[in-house]
Amino acid sequence: MQPIASRRIAPILGGLGALAPLAIDMYLPGMPRIAADLHAGEGSVQFSLMTFFAGLMIGQLFCGPLSDRIGRKPTIYAGLALFVAAALGCASAATPEQLIAWRFAQGLGGSVGMTISMAIIRDLYTGHAAARLMGLMMMALSVAPVIAPLLGTAILAFAPWPALFVLLAIVGAGCALLVATVLPETRPPALRTATRPADVARNYLHLIVSPRYIAYVGVMAVAQAGFFAYLAGSSFVFISVHGLTPAAYSLIFAMNAVGLTAGAQLAPRLMHRFAPQTIVRAALAVYAAAAVFLALLELGGGAGIVALAALLFVAITALAFVMPLNSMMALESYGAISGTAAALMGTIQFAAGTLASLIVGLTADGTALPMVLTIAVSGIAACLLAFGAFPKAHVYEAQKEPAS
Repeated sequence: MQPIASRRIAPILGGLGALAPLAIDMYLPGMPRIAADLHAGEGSVQFSLMTFFAGLMIGQLFCGPLSDRIGRKPTIYAGLALFVAAALGCASAATPEQLIAWRFAQGLGGSVGMTISMAIIRDLYTGHAAARLMGLMMMALSVAPVIAPLLGTAILAFAPWPALFVLLAIVGAGCALLVATVLPETRPPALRTATRPADVARNYLHLIVSPRYIAYVGVMAVAQAGFFAYLAGSSFVFISVHGLTPAAYSLIFAMNAVGLTAGAQLAPRLMHRFAPQTIVRAALAVYAAAAVFLALLELGGGAGIVALAALLFVAITALAFVMPLNSMMALESYGAISGTAAALMGTIQFAAGTLASLIVGLTADGTALPMVLTIAVSGIAACLLAFGAFPKAHVYEAQKEPAS
C-alpha cells in the first residue's frame, strides 16, 4: 500500500472518532430540560447516557471483525446509516424509554467511528508514528468536547432539545460523504479474504489471554471509567448542585477538553526521551492524586466550585497522556487483526465506562459525591495496575512519515 501522510487523514479520522463524543457532549447541557420535558428523574436521563455507552461497547465487538473481513469503508457506511436513523429516532422520542432505546441504537452505529479510526491507524503505522497520528486524531477529536456543549447550549437557547439530535443526524450524513470522497481503503484485499467468521472468537480469545495486550487495555479502561463518570454526572453537579448556568457549565467542559487536547499532543512528543510506559505511569499518578484530593474535599463537607473545576481539569489533562500511548502499545503487535484488536479495546473501555455511568446514575443523591468517588476509585485502580502489570519499558525512536 502507498504510504499516506498523517496530515491528510487525521482530520477525517478525528471527525469519525468525534461522532460519539459529539453525541455524548452536545446533549449534556440539555439533560435537566430533557428530564423535565419527558417527566423523568435525573437517573433516567443519565441512564440514556449509559445505554449509549452500552451500544458503543456492543457495536465494536461486531464492527471491528467485520471491517477486518469486508474492509474499513463498507463497515463505516453501515454504522453511519444506523447512527443517522437512531439520531432521528431520539429526536422523536416521547418517553424516557424511547429515548433510552434509540440512544442504544445510536451507540451501536457510532461505534464504527472510534473503532475503525484506530484500525486504520494501525493499518498504516506502528510505534512513534502511530502514537503521533493518534495524537493528531485526538486533537481533531477534542474539538468535539470543546464545541459540543457550547453548541448544545446555543441550540437550546432558541430550539427545543430534539433539535440537538437532528443536528447529529446531519453530522453523521456529512461524515459519510467525507469518507466516500476523502478516505482511502486501508485494509488490503488479501487480509480481508483471510479473515473468516469462524476466526473471530479465536482472535478475541487470543487477545484476552495476551498479557501484553490486556495490560495496556485494562489500565486504559479502568482509567477512563473515571472520565465516563465525569461525563455522566458533571452536568447535574455543576448546574443542579452548584447552580451554574448551562453556558457556564459548557465553558468549564470546554476547558477540560482543551486539557485533553494539550495532553494528547504532548504525550507522543515525549516518547523519544521517555518510555511510553513511564509516561503513562507518571500521568496516572497525577490523575489519581487529583481525584483522591477532590474526593477528600467532598467527603469533608463539599468541594467549592473552584476546587472542583480545577482538580477535574488536572485529572482529565493527566488522563489525556494515557489514551494515545496505551492505544498505540496495545495495537502494535496485532496488525493482521487490527480491527478486532481495536474493537475489543473499545469494548472493554466502554464496558468500564458503562459500569461507571450506571454507578453514578444509581447512586445519585443530589451531591457531587457519587461522581467524585467513582473517579477517585478508578484513578487509584488504574495507577496500581500500571505499576504492577505493564511489560518492560523501552524508548521509541522518532520515525519519519511519508510526505504529503
